[in-house]
Amino acid sequence: MRPPLLLPLFGAIGLSNAFSTAPKNVPNKNENYIFNVIQDSMRQWGSSLHHNGVSFFLAGVPAGTQFYHGTSNASPVNGTEWLAFEPEHAMVFARPRRGPPPHLPPADSDTEQQEVVHGELRKRKHHDTDEKHHGPPGDHLPKALDENEAGYLHTYVAAKDLRLLYLDGMSAAKTSKGTLDSQDAVLFNGSLEDPLTRRGGESERARLACEMADNEWEGRIDGVLRMEAGFEIILCHFERDLTSVRITQVKQHSEGQHGPRSNRKHGDRDGPHKEGDDKHHDSHGPKKEDDGKRHGPGGPGGPGGPPHGGPGKGPDSSRWMRAITARYNGIGGNRVSLNFNHFVTAFSHNVDLFQDNSTMPRLANLTADELAVIRADVTNLIKTHNPTDVCEDWQVITDMIVTRYSKELSYFASGSIDSVEKLQSEVERVLSPFIDYSKRDDLAETERCATQFLPPLSSEGGGIAAHAVHGVAHRICSALVETGKEQDLKSAVQIVRNLVAYLDWATWKECRGCASNEICVVPIWPMGTVQDYNSPQCKDASNPYDQGGESYWGGIRH
Repeated sequence: MRPPLLLPLFGAIGLSNAFSTAPKNVPNKNENYIFNVIQDSMRQWGSSLHHNGVSFFLAGVPAGTQFYHGTSNASPVNGTEWLAFEPEHAMVFARPRRGPPPHLPPADSDTEQQEVVHGELRKRKHHDTDEKHHGPPGDHLPKALDENEAGYLHTYVAAKDLRLLYLDGMSAAKTSKGTLDSQDAVLFNGSLEDPLTRRGGESERARLACEMADNEWEGRIDGVLRMEAGFEIILCHFERDLTSVRITQVKQHSEGQHGPRSNRKHGDRDGPHKEGDDKHHDSHGPKKEDDGKRHGPGGPGGPGGPPHGGPGKGPDSSRWMRAITARYNGIGGNRVSLNFNHFVTAFSHNVDLFQDNSTMPRLANLTADELAVIRADVTNLIKTHNPTDVCEDWQVITDMIVTRYSKELSYFASGSIDSVEKLQSEVERVLSPFIDYSKRDDLAETERCATQFLPPLSSEGGGIAAHAVHGVAHRICSALVETGKEQDLKSAVQIVRNLVAYLDWATWKECRGCASNEICVVPIWPMGTVQDYNSPQCKDASNPYDQGGESYWGGIRH
């Protein structure tokens, strides 16, 4: 159950006028969730813990940004495909067409294998006749190379500033836990037939997303930005929006040295992914999934990870996980900018996202009318705003609040303080910059504390982010004031513990002191166990998920 929220009390410094312009459908009860949406966006760590995204952002990627795509095909890509931000992510899928990686079931038949090869040949043939395609043609590659015996890493750069729709949480994870709700329930209106099939509906999602981008959204969106084990883009028009930099053959690995030993959703895709594994298509977009193929990194599997949630061993797994975990706290390099002034989140709608006392929000449980309103809001967002609109960086502001109070609150709630007088002294130390000792005033002290990191707000600035951040900051400060006045130690500590439960910051699950050869392990689909979620630990980076335990994501679905 979610703890009740104390309604914010606005102080005397004039912020109440700015906040009065907030959308009327912003329920105060969800300010903590909206705060975490802002705090976790485009961060692997927080988005892995708060994996059920219910929010939609406009995202911008500057021209010249490098991307990567792994495949068995040595020719540049046309049409709709997947891009990774990290080369190690793409390299997991840069593999021969001879069959799936060792961690996947083989093709059902030789015919199925031939369909894969023919699909690649069809794509190369189309590329040869496409005069608009950017980058080196396929015949510049050494003719002696047999594409069926090799894997290739493609490097591209954005030929223009890309406009994307970012779906928060772990929205590229093919699970039944709610990670796909923002796509399947909201954007696609439940139109996918059995979205958790072996191939997970990924080709159909890509097709539907790009149809919406080109038609319903009038070309204002170039693709969809999502996260699973790394951030990826479904880009609708490779030949239009990218310039090919190079295509290199990767080292051929022996059995057991590939990526996660599981039924990854990448199984619907080749390099981030899928050029041809589960979907082979021409430049008009992904081919539908009724072509019988079962290939692709992880692809045949259903909505969960392997029984013990572990990837394979070897250099690919270690290289991939080290690269992904390096992005725990942000993708870096100003490669992605989000519009935090104007975004859509179901948390700002008067809907019940936590039915049946669930601990994670679910969009799939909403009514058709409720979903239609959210979808209409997304369309309106895309048509009326741009990723590059001048806006306040509310994530930076949430960072200042979290870094200021995270360790303090953890300490106060730990039970290591042995007297109420000591706790009161520690709380006063934190609140002292906001106290006028000549005239004590709880309300004024709370508001001074709550607005420490907030920018001066105009009447146009009082939107969802402003209200959520102010509401959470006010809740922290009011709880501290209340704790400082409590005369019973147990009661005082409980106030802080209730606050910590309400805030649910991802920082409180971060590992401390991992060695240089270790990474902090949290479930990242399809890998990880329930124990990894409840208590992330430092583990050897060469084999981070190879242990027993109940899979966090559930068993393999065949």
